[in-house]
Amino acid sequence: MGLREEKKKQTRKAISDMATRLFIERGYDNVTTAEIAEKALVSVPTLFNYFPTKESLVFDEDAEQEQQLVDSVLKRKKGQSVHEALLQTGIEGLDSLEDSQRKSFKVFMKLIEETPQLNLYSKQMWLRHEAALAKAIRKEVKVLTAIEAGAIARFVLDAYHRSMGAANPKVALRSLFEILKKGASY
Repeated sequence: MGLREEKKKQTRKAISDMATRLFIERGYDNVTTAEIAEKALVSVPTLFNYFPTKESLVFDEDAEQEQQLVDSVLKRKKGQSVHEALLQTGIEGLDSLEDSQRKSFKVFMKLIEETPQLNLYSKQMWLRHEAALAKAIRKEVKVLTAIEAGAIARFVLDAYHRSMGAANPKVALRSLFEILKKGASY
């Protein structure tokens, strides 16, 4: 990545971090995009060059997360199953989180759950990720129907989400993936 791209990435992250912090502190509806731009030291048009909507300010890694999900399936190691690749992606994601990020997860989720606009955006983003992941799974596991691939994608995304709130996220994620691997023959 060149210097210009790195600067854009840093600016985008700074804007999103500022917006999220202000939304958590004062509430989503009590913060304007003009305030965010001012505090992030950018103009309002620059803010909207990076983020098309106020809601998207909170989800700055949306596209990257979706691409990572798809890549984990399509670019997995030779001989690695889709299941193993998705579990590995989840574990690596948990390993990459700093303690402060884990601790702030509940506060972040509370903001999303209590803000109708963010809740709706989050659900729409989730469905996009689910559809993209299902398409990748179906491409790689041709015996699956679209419905089956979609159900697996939904389970995987839900397992990632649920494990974040667990006392031991990696153990929880492995446990959930074990259910997927064995099937639910109880």
